[in-house]
Amino acid sequence: MSQQLGLIDTLVTSGASKFASFIQSDPDVLQLYTSGQFGTIFAPSDSVMSNLTVLSRALIPSQQRRAAFQAAKGETNLEQASRPLTGAILETAMRSPLLDGGNQRIVIDTRPINATGPTRRWHSTLPTRQAPTSLLRITSGLGSNTNVIKGDIPFQGGIIHITDSYFTLPESLSNTSNATGQSTFSRMLATSNMTQTLESTHSITAFLPSDAAFSASNSTLTASTLLANHVVLGSVKYLPDLQNGVSLTTQRGERLAITVRGGQYYVNGARITKANLILENGVAHVVDKIITPSPPSPSAASGNAAHLGKMFALVVALVIFVCM
Repeated sequence: MSQQLGLIDTLVTSGASKFASFIQSDPDVLQLYTSGQFGTIFAPSDSVMSNLTVLSRALIPSQQRRAAFQAAKGETNLEQASRPLTGAILETAMRSPLLDGGNQRIVIDTRPINATGPTRRWHSTLPTRQAPTSLLRITSGLGSNTNVIKGDIPFQGGIIHITDSYFTLPESLSNTSNATGQSTFSRMLATSNMTQTLESTHSITAFLPSDAAFSASNSTLTASTLLANHVVLGSVKYLPDLQNGVSLTTQRGERLAITVRGGQYYVNGARITKANLILENGVAHVVDKIITPSPPSPSAASGNAAHLGKMFALVVALVIFVCM
């Protein structure tokens, strides 16, 4: 049995020598990749990368984040990644302070191509990239798709998958909504003065109505109320988390119910048309309707009322006891 090569040598022999040079150019990045903490490496192929200017000392912060975003914890081979019908979530090496100190995620999308929406930048003039046969489709910032074109390449310490591009770095909620075509939602964020609040909040899930959804709606709600109906705070729900029957609580305390029918995902009847737009502080999904949340469940409301009643009775009893 032949001995496995180290990471750098394996990258070079597998057609990712430019990526090998990229991570070697920064001591901190190289240490991260050789630390043994991240056993799955997604390396862009030499054939799809432009010539890199390798820096002699260190990468700038954005390049360091990009490098860290290409490594994931644990060893995940193609069979493991493709097994879940709803996809899988991988934790990368890129730190994200707005995810409660955790690391940023990427999402493996195992749905058929026709179940996903376009993920290009809005009105982009860039030519569409024709990818080789995709062995695995992975979603990152802006909902952009990256394809694994050669996988399960072992090295001492893990597995390498060769990809047709870098992952796209996550951006803010406003930048993401605008860049992916939800310009009405983006404008509403600005006019309601909620941009800073939502973008500085840790761990959110946002459902972005498309421009067509806004055009078809006759809603009279204020911008702040409408936005609050479409945001879940303190919980990041990527598509694999949105199982049939899951219930979420909006910023206003109302309920959103997830339904899965025929491979399509619905939020209170609004269909998710673009999923897993990874944000700096969570994730966003585009929906085809304005969402109308449901009021809190009667059982929850009665439970709260009963709890308050017991507390009130306890306080009254305590006052009587003290006064005796």
